[in-house]
Amino acid sequence: MLGVKTDSNSKRRVSGKWRWSRVSSPLVRSLAAVIVGSLILRLASHATGQMLQFYMGEMRISIKTAGFVTSSFFIAELLGAPIFGALSDRYGRRLFILLGPVLGAAGVQLTSVTVVIGVLVITRLLEGLSTASSIPATLGYISEATVGRPYLRARVVGLFELTLVGGIAIGAKVAGDLWRHFDKPAVALGIKLISPAFSLNALIYIASLAVFAWGLRDFRRRAKRPERRLKGEGLGHYKRLLRSRTVWMFIPAWLAIFSIVGIWINNSARLLTGGDRYVGQVLTGSINPTAFGNGQAALAVFFAAGLLCWSFVLGRYRKTNVMLMATFALFAMLFTVFGLNHLQSSGSIFHYLLLGSLLIEVLALSGFTPAALTYLADVTEGFAQDRGSIMGLYSVFLGVGQLLGSASGGYFAQRNGIDGLLLLSALFGGVTAVSLLALRRQEQAPISPFPQSG
Repeated sequence: MLGVKTDSNSKRRVSGKWRWSRVSSPLVRSLAAVIVGSLILRLASHATGQMLQFYMGEMRISIKTAGFVTSSFFIAELLGAPIFGALSDRYGRRLFILLGPVLGAAGVQLTSVTVVIGVLVITRLLEGLSTASSIPATLGYISEATVGRPYLRARVVGLFELTLVGGIAIGAKVAGDLWRHFDKPAVALGIKLISPAFSLNALIYIASLAVFAWGLRDFRRRAKRPERRLKGEGLGHYKRLLRSRTVWMFIPAWLAIFSIVGIWINNSARLLTGGDRYVGQVLTGSINPTAFGNGQAALAVFFAAGLLCWSFVLGRYRKTNVMLMATFALFAMLFTVFGLNHLQSSGSIFHYLLLGSLLIEVLALSGFTPAALTYLADVTEGFAQDRGSIMGLYSVFLGVGQLLGSASGGYFAQRNGIDGLLLLSALFGGVTAVSLLALRRQEQAPISPFPQSG
Protein backbone atom coordinates (compact mmCIF):
# COMPACT_ATOMS: atom_id res chain seq x y z
CA MET A 1 0.00 0.00 0.00
CA LEU A 2 1.25 3.47 -0.87
CA GLY A 3 2.40 5.49 2.14
CA VAL A 4 1.95 9.15 2.98
CA LYS A 5 3.53 11.47 5.52
CA THR A 6 1.64 11.86 8.80
CA ASP A 7 4.09 13.39 11.26
CA SER A 8 7.72 14.50 11.51
CA ASN A 9 8.88 10.91 11.20
CA SER A 10 6.43 10.18 8.34
CA LYS A 11 4.99 7.18 10.16
CA ARG A 12 3.51 6.13 13.48
CA ARG A 13 3.71 3.04 15.66
CA VAL A 14 0.48 1.18 16.43
CA SER A 15 0.22 -2.12 18.42
CA GLY A 16 3.94 -2.76 18.07
CA LYS A 17 3.88 -2.43 14.28
CA TRP A 18 4.76 0.40 11.95
CA ARG A 19 1.91 1.38 9.68
CA TRP A 20 1.54 4.17 7.18
CA SER A 21 -1.30 6.63 7.60
CA ARG A 22 -4.45 5.84 5.72
CA VAL A 23 -4.78 6.84 2.07
CA SER A 24 -8.33 7.08 0.78
CA SER A 25 -9.49 4.20 -1.42
CA PRO A 26 -10.45 6.48 -4.35
CA LEU A 27 -6.93 7.96 -4.34
CA VAL A 28 -5.26 4.54 -4.25
CA ARG A 29 -7.53 3.31 -7.03
CA SER A 30 -6.88 6.38 -9.14
CA LEU A 31 -3.11 6.28 -8.78
CA ALA A 32 -3.06 2.54 -9.48
CA ALA A 33 -5.09 3.17 -12.63
CA VAL A 34 -2.62 5.89 -13.68
CA ILE A 35 0.34 3.54 -13.35
CA VAL A 36 -1.23 0.42 -14.88
CA GLY A 37 -2.97 2.36 -17.66
CA SER A 38 0.22 4.26 -18.50
CA LEU A 39 2.19 1.01 -18.70
CA ILE A 40 -0.33 -0.52 -21.13
CA LEU A 41 -0.48 2.69 -23.18
CA ARG A 42 3.29 2.93 -23.45
CA LEU A 43 3.73 -0.71 -24.45
CA ALA A 44 1.09 -0.26 -27.16
CA SER A 45 2.83 2.88 -28.42
CA HIS A 46 6.24 1.20 -28.51
CA ALA A 47 4.82 -1.88 -30.23
CA THR A 48 3.28 0.36 -32.90
CA GLY A 49 6.56 2.14 -33.58
CA GLN A 50 8.54 -1.09 -33.77
CA MET A 51 6.07 -2.86 -36.04
CA LEU A 52 6.03 0.20 -38.30
CA GLN A 53 9.75 -0.33 -38.87
CA PHE A 54 9.07 -3.95 -39.90
CA TYR A 55 6.20 -2.73 -42.08
CA MET A 56 8.25 -0.12 -43.94
CA GLY A 57 11.06 -2.63 -44.36
CA GLU A 58 8.74 -5.05 -46.16
CA MET A 59 7.50 -2.21 -48.36
CA ARG A 60 11.14 -1.42 -49.26
CA ILE A 61 10.83 2.18 -48.12
CA SER A 62 14.32 3.70 -47.83
CA ILE A 63 15.76 3.98 -44.35
CA LYS A 64 16.09 7.75 -44.70
CA THR A 65 12.43 8.14 -45.69
CA ALA A 66 11.38 5.78 -42.91
CA GLY A 67 13.31 7.94 -40.45
CA PHE A 68 11.38 11.03 -41.47
CA VAL A 69 8.05 9.17 -41.30
CA THR A 70 8.91 8.04 -37.79
CA SER A 71 10.06 11.52 -36.76
CA SER A 72 6.61 12.97 -37.47
CA PHE A 73 5.53 11.31 -34.20
CA PHE A 74 7.87 13.56 -32.24
CA ILE A 75 6.81 16.70 -34.12
CA ALA A 76 3.25 16.09 -32.96
CA GLU A 77 4.40 15.33 -29.42
CA LEU A 78 6.58 18.43 -29.25
CA LEU A 79 3.93 20.82 -30.54
CA GLY A 80 1.00 19.13 -28.84
CA ALA A 81 2.36 18.63 -25.32
CA PRO A 82 2.28 22.30 -24.23
CA ILE A 83 -1.18 22.79 -25.75
CA PHE A 84 -2.74 19.68 -24.23
CA GLY A 85 -1.01 20.43 -20.93
CA ALA A 86 -2.59 23.87 -20.79
CA LEU A 87 -6.00 22.47 -21.77
CA SER A 88 -5.77 19.83 -19.03
CA ASP A 89 -5.20 22.62 -16.49
CA ARG A 90 -8.42 24.24 -17.63
CA TYR A 91 -10.74 21.30 -18.32
CA GLY A 92 -9.37 18.58 -16.03
CA ARG A 93 -6.68 15.90 -16.35
CA ARG A 94 -8.98 12.91 -16.76
CA LEU A 95 -10.40 13.99 -20.11
CA PHE A 96 -6.97 14.23 -21.73
CA ILE A 97 -5.62 11.08 -20.12
CA LEU A 98 -8.59 9.25 -21.67
CA LEU A 99 -8.03 10.97 -25.00
CA GLY A 100 -4.51 9.51 -25.26
CA PRO A 101 -5.47 5.86 -25.92
CA VAL A 102 -8.35 6.94 -28.18
CA LEU A 103 -5.98 8.82 -30.50
CA GLY A 104 -3.47 5.97 -30.34
CA ALA A 105 -6.08 3.35 -31.29
CA ALA A 106 -7.26 5.49 -34.20
CA GLY A 107 -3.70 5.93 -35.48
CA VAL A 108 -2.71 2.26 -35.26
CA GLN A 109 -5.98 1.10 -36.84
CA LEU A 110 -5.40 3.45 -39.77
CA THR A 111 -1.88 2.06 -40.14
CA SER A 112 -3.27 -1.45 -40.68
CA VAL A 113 -5.13 -0.48 -43.87
CA THR A 114 -2.62 1.69 -45.76
CA VAL A 115 0.75 1.62 -47.49
CA VAL A 116 0.64 5.27 -48.59
CA ILE A 117 3.54 7.29 -47.17
CA GLY A 118 1.44 10.41 -46.62
CA VAL A 119 -1.18 8.46 -44.69
CA LEU A 120 1.51 6.77 -42.61
CA VAL A 121 2.75 10.24 -41.64
CA ILE A 122 -0.79 11.07 -40.50
CA THR A 123 -0.89 7.91 -38.40
CA ARG A 124 2.37 8.89 -36.71
CA LEU A 125 0.99 12.36 -36.04
CA LEU A 126 -2.03 10.77 -34.33
CA GLU A 127 0.29 8.57 -32.26
CA GLY A 128 2.32 11.64 -31.30
CA LEU A 129 -0.81 13.51 -30.26
CA SER A 130 -1.76 10.48 -28.16
CA THR A 131 1.44 10.87 -26.16
CA ALA A 132 1.13 14.67 -26.09
CA SER A 133 -2.34 14.36 -24.60
CA SER A 134 -1.61 11.66 -22.02
CA ILE A 135 1.86 12.39 -20.61
CA PRO A 136 1.53 16.07 -19.51
CA ALA A 137 -1.96 15.40 -18.15
CA THR A 138 -0.71 12.34 -16.26
CA LEU A 139 2.26 14.16 -14.73
CA GLY A 140 -0.04 17.02 -13.74
CA TYR A 141 -2.53 14.54 -12.28
CA ILE A 142 0.13 12.84 -10.16
CA SER A 143 1.41 16.20 -8.94
CA GLU A 144 -2.09 17.42 -8.05
CA ALA A 145 -3.27 14.18 -6.45
CA THR A 146 -0.23 13.96 -4.16
CA VAL A 147 -0.16 17.53 -2.87
CA GLY A 148 1.18 17.48 0.71
CA ARG A 149 2.25 13.84 0.40
CA PRO A 150 5.94 13.91 -0.60
CA TYR A 151 6.63 10.23 0.08
CA LEU A 152 3.58 9.12 -1.86
CA ARG A 153 4.55 11.43 -4.70
CA ALA A 154 8.11 10.06 -4.84
CA ARG A 155 6.86 6.48 -5.07
CA VAL A 156 4.25 7.20 -7.73
CA VAL A 157 6.62 9.27 -9.86
CA GLY A 158 9.19 6.48 -9.62
CA LEU A 159 6.64 3.91 -10.73
CA PHE A 160 5.55 6.18 -13.56
CA GLU A 161 9.14 6.40 -14.82
CA LEU A 162 9.35 2.62 -14.75
CA THR A 163 6.32 2.42 -17.05
CA LEU A 164 8.52 3.88 -19.81
CA VAL A 165 11.11 1.14 -19.47
CA GLY A 166 8.46 -1.51 -18.87
CA GLY A 167 6.53 -0.32 -21.90
CA ILE A 168 9.63 -0.68 -24.07
CA ALA A 169 10.41 -4.14 -22.69
CA ILE A 170 6.91 -5.58 -22.99
CA GLY A 171 6.11 -3.63 -26.15
CA ALA A 172 9.20 -5.03 -27.89
CA LYS A 173 8.11 -8.57 -27.04
CA VAL A 174 4.51 -7.95 -28.08
CA ALA A 175 5.58 -6.32 -31.36
CA GLY A 176 7.79 -9.27 -32.30
CA ASP A 177 5.09 -11.84 -31.54
CA LEU A 178 2.29 -9.90 -33.27
CA TRP A 179 4.36 -9.37 -36.37
CA ARG A 180 5.42 -12.99 -36.50
CA HIS A 181 1.86 -14.35 -36.41
CA PHE A 182 -0.32 -11.57 -37.87
CA ASP A 183 1.71 -9.69 -40.49
CA LYS A 184 -0.12 -11.22 -43.51
CA PRO A 185 -3.18 -9.52 -45.09
CA ALA A 186 -6.60 -10.61 -43.84
CA VAL A 187 -10.25 -9.52 -43.92
CA ALA A 188 -12.10 -8.65 -40.71
CA LEU A 189 -15.70 -7.39 -40.59
CA GLY A 190 -15.56 -6.76 -44.32
CA ILE A 191 -12.43 -4.57 -44.02
CA LYS A 192 -9.23 -5.61 -45.76
CA LEU A 193 -6.37 -5.35 -43.32
CA ILE A 194 -2.94 -5.15 -44.93
CA SER A 195 -1.40 -6.00 -41.58
CA PRO A 196 -3.78 -7.35 -38.89
CA ALA A 197 -1.00 -7.01 -36.29
CA PHE A 198 -1.72 -3.28 -36.04
CA SER A 199 -5.46 -3.87 -35.57
CA LEU A 200 -4.77 -6.28 -32.72
CA ASN A 201 -2.50 -3.68 -31.14
CA ALA A 202 -5.46 -1.29 -31.19
CA LEU A 203 -7.09 -3.62 -28.66
CA ILE A 204 -4.17 -2.93 -26.30
CA TYR A 205 -4.89 0.80 -26.56
CA ILE A 206 -8.54 0.03 -25.72
CA ALA A 207 -7.38 -1.96 -22.69
CA SER A 208 -5.49 1.11 -21.49
CA LEU A 209 -8.61 3.23 -22.00
CA ALA A 210 -10.65 0.73 -19.97
CA VAL A 211 -8.20 0.88 -17.05
CA PHE A 212 -8.24 4.68 -17.03
CA ALA A 213 -12.04 4.84 -17.30
CA TRP A 214 -12.46 2.29 -14.50
CA GLY A 215 -10.15 3.77 -11.90
CA LEU A 216 -9.40 7.39 -12.68
CA ARG A 217 -11.08 10.16 -10.76
CA ASP A 218 -10.35 13.86 -11.05
CA PHE A 219 -8.96 15.44 -7.88
CA ARG A 220 -9.36 19.19 -7.57
CA ARG A 221 -7.01 20.82 -5.09
CA ARG A 222 -7.62 24.37 -3.93
CA ALA A 223 -4.84 26.54 -5.30
CA LYS A 224 -2.90 28.72 -2.89
CA ARG A 225 -2.94 31.46 -5.50
CA PRO A 226 -5.82 32.52 -7.75
CA GLU A 227 -6.09 30.33 -10.87
CA ARG A 228 -6.16 33.32 -13.21
CA ARG A 229 -2.87 34.57 -11.85
CA LEU A 230 -1.25 31.17 -12.39
CA LYS A 231 -2.33 31.10 -16.00
CA GLY A 232 -1.16 34.61 -16.61
CA GLU A 233 2.31 33.85 -15.24
CA GLY A 234 2.78 30.52 -17.03
CA LEU A 235 4.84 31.75 -19.99
CA GLY A 236 6.83 34.04 -17.74
CA HIS A 237 7.73 31.05 -15.55
CA TYR A 238 8.97 29.08 -18.55
CA LYS A 239 10.97 32.05 -19.80
CA ARG A 240 12.51 32.63 -16.38
CA LEU A 241 13.33 28.96 -15.96
CA LEU A 242 14.99 28.65 -19.37
CA ARG A 243 17.10 31.74 -18.64
CA SER A 244 18.49 29.99 -15.59
CA ARG A 245 22.13 29.11 -16.05
CA THR A 246 21.67 25.75 -14.36
CA VAL A 247 19.00 24.91 -16.94
CA TRP A 248 20.35 26.20 -20.25
CA MET A 249 23.75 24.63 -19.55
CA PHE A 250 22.02 21.31 -18.94
CA ILE A 251 19.64 21.38 -21.93
CA PRO A 252 22.27 20.22 -24.50
CA ALA A 253 23.05 17.10 -22.42
CA TRP A 254 19.35 16.34 -21.92
CA LEU A 255 18.53 16.76 -25.62
CA ALA A 256 21.58 14.75 -26.73
CA ILE A 257 20.69 11.78 -24.53
CA PHE A 258 17.10 11.74 -25.76
CA SER A 259 18.45 12.00 -29.32
CA ILE A 260 20.49 8.84 -28.78
CA VAL A 261 17.36 7.09 -27.49
CA GLY A 262 15.54 8.19 -30.65
CA ILE A 263 18.38 7.01 -32.87
CA TRP A 264 18.23 3.42 -31.65
CA ILE A 265 14.55 2.94 -30.85
CA ASN A 266 13.41 4.21 -34.24
CA ASN A 267 16.12 2.84 -36.54
CA SER A 268 17.65 -0.31 -35.06
CA ALA A 269 14.74 -2.69 -35.74
CA ARG A 270 14.84 -1.98 -39.48
CA LEU A 271 18.62 -2.47 -39.65
CA LEU A 272 18.81 -5.64 -37.57
CA THR A 273 15.80 -7.42 -39.06
CA GLY A 274 15.53 -6.00 -42.60
CA GLY A 275 17.09 -6.96 -45.90
CA ASP A 276 19.73 -4.22 -46.06
CA ARG A 277 23.33 -5.41 -45.88
CA TYR A 278 26.57 -3.53 -45.19
CA VAL A 279 30.04 -4.90 -45.85
CA GLY A 280 31.73 -6.22 -42.71
CA GLN A 281 28.75 -5.52 -40.43
CA VAL A 282 27.44 -8.84 -39.15
CA LEU A 283 24.49 -7.47 -37.14
CA THR A 284 22.60 -5.96 -40.10
CA GLY A 285 19.79 -8.23 -41.28
CA SER A 286 20.88 -11.07 -39.01
CA ILE A 287 18.02 -11.12 -36.47
CA ASN A 288 14.36 -12.10 -36.92
CA PRO A 289 11.63 -9.84 -35.46
CA THR A 290 10.86 -12.20 -32.56
CA ALA A 291 14.51 -12.45 -31.51
CA PHE A 292 14.88 -8.69 -31.81
CA GLY A 293 11.87 -8.15 -29.56
CA ASN A 294 13.20 -10.59 -26.99
CA GLY A 295 16.65 -8.98 -27.02
CA GLN A 296 15.29 -5.47 -26.62
CA ALA A 297 13.04 -6.66 -23.82
CA ALA A 298 16.05 -8.19 -22.03
CA LEU A 299 18.02 -4.94 -22.29
CA ALA A 300 15.01 -2.99 -21.00
CA VAL A 301 14.73 -5.34 -18.01
CA PHE A 302 18.40 -4.75 -17.16
CA PHE A 303 17.88 -1.01 -17.56
CA ALA A 304 14.88 -1.14 -15.22
CA ALA A 305 16.91 -3.12 -12.67
CA GLY A 306 19.65 -0.48 -12.83
CA LEU A 307 17.04 2.25 -12.45
CA LEU A 308 15.77 0.67 -9.25
CA CYS A 309 19.29 0.22 -7.86
CA TRP A 310 20.23 3.82 -8.59
CA SER A 311 17.09 5.10 -6.90
CA PHE A 312 18.40 3.72 -3.57
CA VAL A 313 21.92 5.22 -3.76
CA LEU A 314 21.47 8.33 -5.89
CA GLY A 315 21.10 10.64 -2.90
CA ARG A 316 24.69 9.95 -1.82
CA TYR A 317 26.29 11.40 -4.94
CA ARG A 318 26.42 14.64 -6.87
CA LYS A 319 23.97 14.38 -9.76
CA THR A 320 26.42 15.69 -12.36
CA ASN A 321 28.96 13.04 -11.30
CA VAL A 322 26.40 10.29 -11.80
CA MET A 323 25.46 11.64 -15.22
CA LEU A 324 29.13 11.86 -16.24
CA MET A 325 29.69 8.28 -15.14
CA ALA A 326 26.66 7.21 -17.16
CA THR A 327 28.04 9.09 -20.18
CA PHE A 328 31.32 7.17 -19.83
CA ALA A 329 29.25 3.95 -19.78
CA LEU A 330 27.55 5.14 -22.97
CA PHE A 331 30.87 5.41 -24.83
CA ALA A 332 31.91 1.99 -23.50
CA MET A 333 28.62 0.55 -24.76
CA LEU A 334 29.15 2.06 -28.22
CA PHE A 335 32.58 0.38 -28.43
CA THR A 336 31.01 -2.90 -27.31
CA VAL A 337 28.31 -2.78 -29.99
CA PHE A 338 30.98 -1.89 -32.57
CA GLY A 339 32.87 -5.03 -31.53
CA LEU A 340 29.75 -7.18 -31.80
CA ASN A 341 29.00 -5.70 -35.22
CA HIS A 342 32.43 -6.69 -36.58
CA LEU A 343 33.01 -9.95 -34.73
CA GLN A 344 32.82 -12.69 -37.34
CA SER A 345 32.31 -15.62 -34.96
CA SER A 346 29.10 -15.38 -32.94
CA GLY A 347 29.96 -18.45 -30.83
CA SER A 348 33.40 -17.37 -29.64
CA ILE A 349 34.35 -16.49 -26.09
CA PHE A 350 34.77 -12.86 -27.16
CA HIS A 351 31.14 -12.77 -28.30
CA TYR A 352 29.89 -13.76 -24.86
CA LEU A 353 32.35 -11.42 -23.12
CA LEU A 354 31.06 -8.53 -25.21
CA LEU A 355 27.45 -9.45 -24.40
CA GLY A 356 28.29 -9.53 -20.69
CA SER A 357 29.99 -6.15 -20.94
CA LEU A 358 26.94 -4.75 -22.72
CA LEU A 359 24.64 -5.74 -19.86
CA ILE A 360 26.96 -4.19 -17.25
CA GLU A 361 27.19 -0.98 -19.29
CA VAL A 362 23.39 -0.82 -19.51
CA LEU A 363 23.19 -1.01 -15.70
CA ALA A 364 25.65 1.87 -15.37
CA LEU A 365 23.99 3.93 -18.10
CA SER A 366 20.60 3.66 -16.37
CA GLY A 367 21.80 6.11 -13.72
CA PHE A 368 21.50 9.03 -16.13
CA THR A 369 17.69 9.21 -16.16
CA PRO A 370 16.99 9.38 -12.39
CA ALA A 371 19.95 11.73 -11.87
CA ALA A 372 18.72 14.04 -14.63
CA LEU A 373 15.14 14.08 -13.39
CA THR A 374 16.29 14.74 -9.83
CA TYR A 375 18.51 17.56 -11.06
CA LEU A 376 15.61 19.13 -12.96
CA ALA A 377 13.35 18.77 -9.92
CA ASP A 378 15.98 20.50 -7.75
CA VAL A 379 16.17 23.40 -10.20
CA THR A 380 12.41 23.85 -10.19
CA GLU A 381 12.25 24.28 -6.40
CA GLY A 382 11.85 27.99 -7.08
CA PHE A 383 8.50 27.22 -8.73
CA ALA A 384 6.90 24.99 -6.11
CA GLN A 385 3.37 26.18 -6.93
CA ASP A 386 3.81 25.30 -10.61
CA ARG A 387 5.89 22.15 -10.30
CA GLY A 388 3.67 20.08 -12.59
CA SER A 389 3.80 22.65 -15.38
CA ILE A 390 7.56 23.06 -15.15
CA MET A 391 8.13 19.30 -15.16
CA GLY A 392 6.23 19.32 -18.43
CA LEU A 393 9.54 20.40 -19.94
CA TYR A 394 10.35 16.69 -19.76
CA SER A 395 7.92 16.06 -22.65
CA VAL A 396 9.33 18.95 -24.67
CA PHE A 397 12.94 17.80 -24.29
CA LEU A 398 11.91 14.22 -25.01
CA GLY A 399 10.08 15.23 -28.18
CA VAL A 400 12.84 17.49 -29.52
CA GLY A 401 15.58 14.98 -28.70
CA GLN A 402 13.83 12.00 -30.26
CA LEU A 403 12.89 14.08 -33.31
CA LEU A 404 16.56 14.96 -33.85
CA GLY A 405 17.70 11.40 -33.23
CA SER A 406 15.06 9.74 -35.39
CA ALA A 407 15.49 12.03 -38.39
CA SER A 408 19.29 12.19 -38.36
CA GLY A 409 19.54 8.49 -37.46
CA GLY A 410 17.73 7.50 -40.66
CA TYR A 411 20.29 9.38 -42.75
CA PHE A 412 23.33 7.90 -40.97
CA ALA A 413 21.79 4.40 -40.99
CA GLN A 414 21.20 4.48 -44.73
CA ARG A 415 24.77 5.56 -45.41
CA ASN A 416 26.61 3.18 -43.10
CA GLY A 417 24.23 0.87 -41.24
CA ILE A 418 24.93 0.11 -37.57
CA ASP A 419 28.30 1.85 -37.75
CA GLY A 420 26.50 4.98 -38.88
CA LEU A 421 24.26 4.90 -35.82
CA LEU A 422 27.30 4.33 -33.59
CA LEU A 423 29.09 7.35 -35.07
CA LEU A 424 26.06 9.61 -34.66
CA SER A 425 25.56 8.38 -31.08
CA ALA A 426 29.20 9.15 -30.29
CA LEU A 427 28.74 12.70 -31.59
CA PHE A 428 25.69 13.24 -29.39
CA GLY A 429 27.56 11.61 -26.50
CA GLY A 430 30.32 14.18 -26.96
CA VAL A 431 27.76 16.98 -26.68
CA THR A 432 26.48 15.40 -23.46
CA ALA A 433 29.96 15.13 -21.95
CA VAL A 434 30.93 18.73 -22.78
CA SER A 435 27.63 20.07 -21.41
CA LEU A 436 27.97 18.12 -18.15
CA LEU A 437 31.62 19.06 -17.63
CA ALA A 438 30.76 22.73 -18.04
CA LEU A 439 27.80 22.35 -15.69
CA ARG A 440 29.94 20.63 -13.09
CA ARG A 441 32.55 23.41 -13.18
CA GLN A 442 29.98 26.11 -12.64
CA GLU A 443 28.55 24.15 -9.67
CA GLN A 444 31.76 24.85 -7.78
CA ALA A 445 30.71 28.49 -7.33
CA PRO A 446 27.64 29.37 -5.21
CA ILE A 447 25.64 30.81 -8.12
CA SER A 448 21.95 31.52 -7.66
CA PRO A 449 19.99 29.15 -9.90
CA PHE A 450 17.80 31.97 -11.21
CA PRO A 451 18.77 35.35 -12.67
CA GLN A 452 18.14 38.34 -10.46
CA SER A 453 15.33 40.62 -11.51
CA GLY A 454 15.97 44.29 -12.16
